[in-house]
Amino acid sequence: MSTRTSKVSVSSATRVASKTASKGASSINTKTVPDDEKDAAYYVTPEFIYGGPFIPVKKPSPFIDSITPMNVPLQGTFTRSFAYISLKDKLPIIITQVIDDLSKKGGGPDVQQFLEKVTKMKNDLMTNKDYDLFTIDTPEGEKWNTWIENLVNKKYYNNTWLFTECYVYRRLYEGCELADSLKSYDYFAEKKKQSFHGNLKPMCRAAEKVVTMLSVSDKDKRKADFMTLLKLALWANKCDLSFSVGAEVTLGGTEDEEDEDAPPPPPPPPPPPPAKGKRKSTEPPKPIKVSSEPFQMILDLKDKLLVDDSGKIADQIVTKAENKQAAIDGNTVFKQKCSCHRLAKSFGAPICEEEAPPPPPPPPEGATEEAAAEPEIPKIPCPAKMTIPHHVMFDIVCDNAGYELFADLCFATFLLEQKIVQMVRFHVKKMPWFVSDVTMADFKYVIEAAGTASFSCTVPGPPGPEGNVEMQTITADNLNSLGKQWSSYLDGGEFVVMDEDYWTYPHPYCEMKKYDYNMYRKLQYTVGILFKGDLNYRKLLAGRNVNPYSGLEPNLQGFIPAPIIAVRTVKSEMICGLSKGKFDVLNKQDPNWMRSGDYGVIQYCPKAEPLKVADRPCLDYCSTCFGVICPEHDTDM
Repeated sequence: MSTRTSKVSVSSATRVASKTASKGASSINTKTVPDDEKDAAYYVTPEFIYGGPFIPVKKPSPFIDSITPMNVPLQGTFTRSFAYISLKDKLPIIITQVIDDLSKKGGGPDVQQFLEKVTKMKNDLMTNKDYDLFTIDTPEGEKWNTWIENLVNKKYYNNTWLFTECYVYRRLYEGCELADSLKSYDYFAEKKKQSFHGNLKPMCRAAEKVVTMLSVSDKDKRKADFMTLLKLALWANKCDLSFSVGAEVTLGGTEDEEDEDAPPPPPPPPPPPPAKGKRKSTEPPKPIKVSSEPFQMILDLKDKLLVDDSGKIADQIVTKAENKQAAIDGNTVFKQKCSCHRLAKSFGAPICEEEAPPPPPPPPEGATEEAAAEPEIPKIPCPAKMTIPHHVMFDIVCDNAGYELFADLCFATFLLEQKIVQMVRFHVKKMPWFVSDVTMADFKYVIEAAGTASFSCTVPGPPGPEGNVEMQTITADNLNSLGKQWSSYLDGGEFVVMDEDYWTYPHPYCEMKKYDYNMYRKLQYTVGILFKGDLNYRKLLAGRNVNPYSGLEPNLQGFIPAPIIAVRTVKSEMICGLSKGKFDVLNKQDPNWMRSGDYGVIQYCPKAEPLKVADRPCLDYCSTCFGVICPEHDTDM
């Protein structure tokens, strides 16, 4: 909307007033009075009208006193939505924290330039201005500018919450890219490190049990342990620094730790039965005391798990992995010949020809015939033609560093040690993102810190046969053992860490094929993709407030490169797959339950789009691939 003043006649002012009055009768109340700075820009005062008084004319505000309507993208214009609260209260605080932290680095010109850019962005956000274009001269910066220019709504609140949040975090990092002294600087790094060390106790306690679950076991135990570790990864998602606005999140807490040694209180008397003919009470349930012991927490929070497909996931991922291994073993066709020229021509892309390489130098005098022979060219399959991968693999699209990444690593270790898969690919962010999202540096830090951590404390052990409880000492020994194992996996290729651009794009996943075809194709090689956390969930559901009783599959809108596993604690007003009536009951108990992070879901879509020969050349075409013999591609397939 334009904020320019305009000449308006009395009759047009009357029409605006009439329209505003008629809208007031609707169920959604459109504001007509500015109540803060960002609203003021939508109200204009006309210039002096010759022969008449100054006539204030109110333009309709974009801010609507309503929750987000069904099937509408979450955005900041609905003032009773969490998206509005996030943009109005949470995001400005996070930006301010970045400004404060950078201010402590000194007053060099690079830092001052960064602070000026970020301060302006914060003010633009708070007053709902238009997005600024990126000034960084990179292909990715050009993409962002194209996306912004093509938007219908270019204001922070008027556009989707998903786009605006991603834009803010991307612009934050642009400030570093433009400053020589701040390149590769992570302004959230210390918070993530503090979060890791603040959760050493639950990590050490979890490691004590995880190491007992790694030996190859029978089918029933393997399934039970699979489900347990998936739930461990779920509740670890509580440790989210963007949700806590940068405040450290630790499992359990001081009160829990102080009370752990005390005997449990006697159970309360049962409530009286409800009177006949009366409806059941919808009073909020009493707060649950949650143990700081991670596996006990799974039991404590079982009623907070609203959708639990973990059993189905355990069965089907194992079956799909076995079928994939059989396909790999039975694959006798080796498609080395590169087809990228043909695919480029059919796709309409330019043909890339490589100049003839210079002849090899003559062998030194006296060299033996064997030594002078040219080395054998390694056989590399053409990735554009591959329909069967080299390995059975599983993918994890990570969310938070620290304790949550620890839990994800434990689950990945289980998959490898139980011989379910041969490789786990972790997808992380290329830059600081949503405060605590995992970057490549965070991934390496957690593994290194786990391998060298020092910790010791005394906690109550499990009750004996007669109910007696003995104290036991928890140390970091098993955590150290896991850290060293993870380091070995990284070196050996069982763990692969990838930080493609798409994970910091502002697009929902149903548009991945459109914006990054090769990323979508890369995901098609896996037996399952575990999407962690609320942001990934929002992208899976295209950022819309969907029907809470609709299933996961239809809400993916065709995004099925491989079986999808969605695991998140609920921190925004978006959910699907609930049992009949559950959403209404929870809303009556607590209208803000979706903003608490106290509830969780483990959801599964088993469908997968068949992997076929690509319709275009490979990602490396025109850079290292020139359509003759395939080079080694960085595909990890």
